[in-house]
Amino acid sequence: MRYWDENLLQGPPPAEPFPQVVGITVHLTFARRAYALADWYHARGARVVLGGLHVTSCPEEARPHADALAIGEGTALWPTILADVEAERLAPEYRAGYRTRFRDEPPPRRTLVPRESFLTAASVIATRGCHNRCEFCYLATEGLDVPYQMRDPAQVAAEIAADRRPYAVFLDNNLASRPAYLRALAAALRPLGKIWSAAVSIDVTDDPTLVRELALSGCTGVFVGFESLTDDNLSDSRKRTPRPADYARRVKILHDHGIAVTASFVLGFDHDRPDVFDRTVAWIEENRVACATFHILTPYPGTPLFHRMEADRRLLHATGTSTTPRTRCSARAT
Repeated sequence: MRYWDENLLQGPPPAEPFPQVVGITVHLTFARRAYALADWYHARGARVVLGGLHVTSCPEEARPHADALAIGEGTALWPTILADVEAERLAPEYRAGYRTRFRDEPPPRRTLVPRESFLTAASVIATRGCHNRCEFCYLATEGLDVPYQMRDPAQVAAEIAADRRPYAVFLDNNLASRPAYLRALAAALRPLGKIWSAAVSIDVTDDPTLVRELALSGCTGVFVGFESLTDDNLSDSRKRTPRPADYARRVKILHDHGIAVTASFVLGFDHDRPDVFDRTVAWIEENRVACATFHILTPYPGTPLFHRMEADRRLLHATGTSTTPRTRCSARAT
């Protein structure tokens, strides 16, 4: 088995030796590229399996480009798919939910990753899901049921220790969804003497003693989805979060404990005005935020935002990312 990340790929798709099976994760932002790769491999005789959130939300769009679709939890599906390929009985579609015990899933084979190409290979997921269901988030996709689950803190710590890297990054949607769990995880990580970062919601600062425990366990940075500095935007998106007027105080709590903040903002909400750019940048500089990311509000297929904008006839483009005209999966809002 070989693995490659297109962010690192130079030149044509890997083909030596030519693979019998190709699995591609599809996201809306690179769906066209994923389909082009799928068609390229399929035309040369490989069996192509497409999965990922975009396939879950738009299976009919993806179907013409795949021998099989993996809809739902890929970890549960992949062994069955490979066994069916071996037995020459590959089905056109496989489905699995997200209610299997997350702690029972095997750790990733990090030996497949070219370690020299990444800041760290110790990317870990301790929890699955989020207490928020923001209107624009893929986790709010219609029919997607991802209950919040947690792995045992000792299990997570052992996985990080086994990788023997000084830095670990958590890929959880929101590591702070359960404060009691986060405190237990920090206690398990502290003896490792490693540094780590994660995405958390700003309400992690409700209890400064928890922030202190994070810092003592090696947390040096957090990614926070502030989304907007306007209350009405947050209310419309159904994000459960402290009010923007309190953001600065909460950022200072993190800074006071030596934790850098990467602030994420979404631009293009209904209550944004032409001054949103200058106001957002001024807030970032005033609060000495280490890094910031900016995203255009995008109605992902199947999300409440997509359905609302579709009902309001506000989608400029509602044809699929493929050439199949019957799908309504790729959109841009105005």
